[in-house]
Amino acid sequence: MRVRLTPVAVLSAAMAFGLVLALLMVSAAVNAPWLGLKLSSHPEYDLIWIDAIDPEGPARNIPRPGALISLTGANGESINLTPTDRLDEPDVFATYAEMGNFFARQGRIEAILSQNEVEIYVLGDNGAQSRTRVDLFRQRSISALPAAFWVQIAVGLAGFWIGAWVWSFRRSDWGTRFLALAGVSLLVSAFPAAVYSTRELAIDGTIFRFLSGVNHAGGLLFGVGMIGLFLSYPRQLVRSRYLALPALLFGAWLAVDQLQLVSGPPIGIHLGVVTAMVTILVLVFVQYRVTRGDPLARAALTWFGLSVAIGAGAFVLTIVVPNLIGSTPVLLQGYAFMFFLLIYVGIALGVVRYRLFELEDWAFRILFYVCGVLLLVTLDALLIFAVAVERIPAFGLSLLIVAFLYLPFRDAIGRLLIDRRAVSRKDLFRQVVDIALTPPGADQLARWRQLLQDVFNPLSMDTTDIRADAAAATPVDLTDEGVGLSLPSVGDLPGLRLDYADGGRRLFSPRDATLASELRAMLAHALESRQSYERGVAEERERIARDMHDNIGVQLLSALHSKEVGRKDSMIRETLSDLRDIVNNASRPGISMDETLADLRVEIAEHLATAGIGLDWKAVADEGRVGALAPQAAHALRSVIREATSNAIKHAGGSTMAITIRHHGDTMAVSIEDDGSGFDTSATTSGNGMANMRARMVGLRGSFEISGDGTGTRIEARFPLADGGALP
Repeated sequence: MRVRLTPVAVLSAAMAFGLVLALLMVSAAVNAPWLGLKLSSHPEYDLIWIDAIDPEGPARNIPRPGALISLTGANGESINLTPTDRLDEPDVFATYAEMGNFFARQGRIEAILSQNEVEIYVLGDNGAQSRTRVDLFRQRSISALPAAFWVQIAVGLAGFWIGAWVWSFRRSDWGTRFLALAGVSLLVSAFPAAVYSTRELAIDGTIFRFLSGVNHAGGLLFGVGMIGLFLSYPRQLVRSRYLALPALLFGAWLAVDQLQLVSGPPIGIHLGVVTAMVTILVLVFVQYRVTRGDPLARAALTWFGLSVAIGAGAFVLTIVVPNLIGSTPVLLQGYAFMFFLLIYVGIALGVVRYRLFELEDWAFRILFYVCGVLLLVTLDALLIFAVAVERIPAFGLSLLIVAFLYLPFRDAIGRLLIDRRAVSRKDLFRQVVDIALTPPGADQLARWRQLLQDVFNPLSMDTTDIRADAAAATPVDLTDEGVGLSLPSVGDLPGLRLDYADGGRRLFSPRDATLASELRAMLAHALESRQSYERGVAEERERIARDMHDNIGVQLLSALHSKEVGRKDSMIRETLSDLRDIVNNASRPGISMDETLADLRVEIAEHLATAGIGLDWKAVADEGRVGALAPQAAHALRSVIREATSNAIKHAGGSTMAITIRHHGDTMAVSIEDDGSGFDTSATTSGNGMANMRARMVGLRGSFEISGDGTGTRIEARFPLADGGALP
């Protein structure tokens, strides 16, 4: 089964591995031959000058500083020294033959310095030559290692750790893979250089040759990593299978260098590094062109590309280019490695400001915690092995140092780098609902602006002229390379543009755009829900008004015309029962169609009989199709028949009313006729009753027709029985 390590495990392993390699480099440096002399080269005089003598070093007996002329071992082997022996980098030579001679001389010097005793010949200021016998130490003090050594170790670790940190969260992305490769290559290049470039006088020639070759490999590998990075980030420019092409090309270049198939290092290594740098700059330009439609990607590329161009470009200009043209580098290589820190500091700040590689704040928190554990272990080891403190007191002291120094420092850095305003989805939802329930107007807009201010803390917020009809098709968008965030209008609220997130400390990111889209969608849904609720309230009020007019009015009219007191009381009680049904919208659900029609027939017959009008009632249904009527359909049927009955009693003056109800398929048809005086449909203005009957049928997706002449009035109503159905 494949095991996938967590980011914490990956970062911890990378830090532990880096520290182990750093300890190996320290061991190699302190075990190199050491006299305790601070030396400088004077090529114009062809001399190596002793600037200072360590009072605790092996050569402390040298009477005074002067020119270091030669060394003689206990076996009698002697060698005259030249400023060339003090070169930091062996690849400054024009040919591989000269480089080979340099390594051979380093081997001879190291062999002399590896003996127990050595005689040192020094030429004083007065021209007098002195000879001093020196008993050599077996180990160089760590404190005697120069600052350039620690600079290169620190740069190698920083590049390796930051590359591993980013890759641990996005292991499947080609961009983070190449960034991690560049970090490994920086460690591979800087660590060997830290050992040989800060040697006092010489190390073993074979080891020197090997370390120099590893340094060359790291330099070309760094170019491969950066070229691959800009081939795949922020936009992948080529297919994945072509991303290995730079590795093949520069791998072949490295083989040419190691096999010495060309004249010398200028072509074998320096030209390759310069070619890689030019390729990186070209790719940065290409990426800048292809990301012109993505403002945040372009802003991130500008920051990241500028960091790489300045960091790697400064190293190439100060170290590589002078060696390529045969000039003297303007800066010591050990200190020139500090330029690479600009790249990785830029990456770290880019993650904060532009969300490089889509990393979030939690990536920094993991980095801080792992660094805290690493610091605790390192301090504990130093106190035990360097200061000779007992284990338990050493661990307690380490905890105190971490607690009182590192943790406050970490929190201060976190406040600067990480936006710590926690966004609670529950609180956001509550605030969005409050905005939706606020009456439209200035207060609602003020609350919407305040919510956006609390979440994004922009320096400015202005309304935009995006029309409401175009807002639905307009997404929340990043503008001006992440400087602004544009939100379309929602409901009656105008569109807004937010500028400079987090008080101007960062640009807006895709995460911000996503959150703003979610907030806008929640508000739109809440506003729509409120409008739907208000429409429902209005419709319910209208329904109650119709029912009270159609049903209660008819029944009260019948009670008014009834001459029997008992009957009048019974009808009033039925009216009160119907009034409760209207308010509760119960409509007696679950009653079968036959029972509903039977109850309605009895009710209508009594109303008509009270007014002296006869009833001709017919109900026809398909075989096996009789069932329960839906509450809305039953209520509409009763209301139409009751309203038609009320109109016949009050206005028709007829003697007979015929009601025919047909149930065919999924359709109900009602026909109501009377033999009264009728009316002119073109000249008569319909009242509430007529409008209510028509509205009920329209609400059920049905039809309503009324006609009248001198022989009576005819009403035809049809509606589907299924919810959401339509008439055939």
